[in-house]
Amino acid sequence: MNVIIRTAVLSKQADAYFIKNPYETQNARTITDAKDAAGALNLTSDTMIGELKNLIKGYDFTSISTNELAKIGSKLYEVELIDRRVAGQFISGNMTYDEYGFQTEKDVKYNAIAMFNQMLGDTQAYASTWPMYAHQESFKVVLKALEGANQVINALSYFSHSTRKDLSVSIQA
Repeated sequence: MNVIIRTAVLSKQADAYFIKNPYETQNARTITDAKDAAGALNLTSDTMIGELKNLIKGYDFTSISTNELAKIGSKLYEVELIDRRVAGQFISGNMTYDEYGFQTEKDVKYNAIAMFNQMLGDTQAYASTWPMYAHQESFKVVLKALEGANQVINALSYFSHSTRKDLSVSIQA
């Protein structure tokens, strides 16, 4: 005798992460110094900075798609400038998924600086509300990945607006 029990299929659908302040271009993690930007990405030579600037040339991190962010994150991971968890944040992008769990809306532009900053703030607020989770290893991993993503996106934003390829980078007016 076979017994078949039918259960509803759970959807893996998720809407895009809602950015409360989509016009945010600066925050507490904004990098304003070339040395800090280079340090955030462990750039040790002018050549590395030049290669990075070529990679991100033409990108505006206040209006970028998941496809573009994933491309940049994958390349930075490939050359070992970021770890796999930070790369995962970049690849996840705005976190929009269909009912089967596949990413959607990968060409929709959004403000990655504001999104990563808000995600970090929301995660820290969650720890304040539920302190028991703040001590779990998985929570610490997510928090560290979001801190890294914020640091990296702000360094990339700094370099995308600079005009020189050395550590004395200047900002365009």
